[in-house]
Amino acid sequence: MGLRERKKALKRQEIVTVAMNLFDQKGFDKVTVAEIAKQAGIAPKTLFTYFKSKDDIMFHNETILLSDIRHLIQQQTSIANLWPAFHQFTEELPTNEATQGSLQAMRQLMANVIRNPELGSRRLQMWATYETQIQAALIEQRLTDSLTAQVLAHQMILVLQIMFAEEVPDDFWQARVTRIFNATSQVASLTNEVDMTL
Repeated sequence: MGLRERKKALKRQEIVTVAMNLFDQKGFDKVTVAEIAKQAGIAPKTLFTYFKSKDDIMFHNETILLSDIRHLIQQQTSIANLWPAFHQFTEELPTNEATQGSLQAMRQLMANVIRNPELGSRRLQMWATYETQIQAALIEQRLTDSLTAQVLAHQMILVLQIMFAEEVPDDFWQARVTRIFNATSQVASLTNEVDMTL
C-alpha cells in the first residue's frame, strides 16, 4: 500500500472513530454528517468521498464476516460437506482466533442496530448482500447449480439472522447454534413428511 492509500485508510478510520463516538454519546439519529465531518477535520463533501451516507459509516465493517464465509466456501470440494462445515464454523465463531474479530464486529453492529430501529432496513440490505455474495461464491466454486446455491445461501443467512437477532453470550453460543441447526433439520424432516396431494 502506497503512502496515499495509507493516508486515505487512516482518514477513513478516523471518520469511523469520530462517528461511532458521536453515535454513542448522542444517538445515531441526533448526529449529522456535518458534525462528523467537522470533528474529523474535513468538509462534508470530502466525507462523502469516503462514505455515501451516515448509515454506511455505521455499517463500515459489515462484510468482515462475509469474507470469512467466502473463505470457508472456497475450501470446500463438495456441496455435501458445506452445511456441516458451516455448522462448525458458526459454532466456533467465539473460540476460533481467526473469526473472533469478525464476531465482535458483527455483535457491535447488531447491538447498534437494535438501539437504532431506523437502521432496520439497512440491516436487511446487508443480509441481502450476504445472500447474493454467498450464492455467487457457491457457483464460482462449482459446488452446485444456481437454484440450489440460492436456497442454500438463504438457509445460511437465516441461521446468521437468528443468531444475531439478539445478544448471545459466549457461554450460550454453542448451544444456541446447535438448537438452530437441529431446528432446521427438524423442519426439513417435517416438510418431507407432508402429503403434498392434500
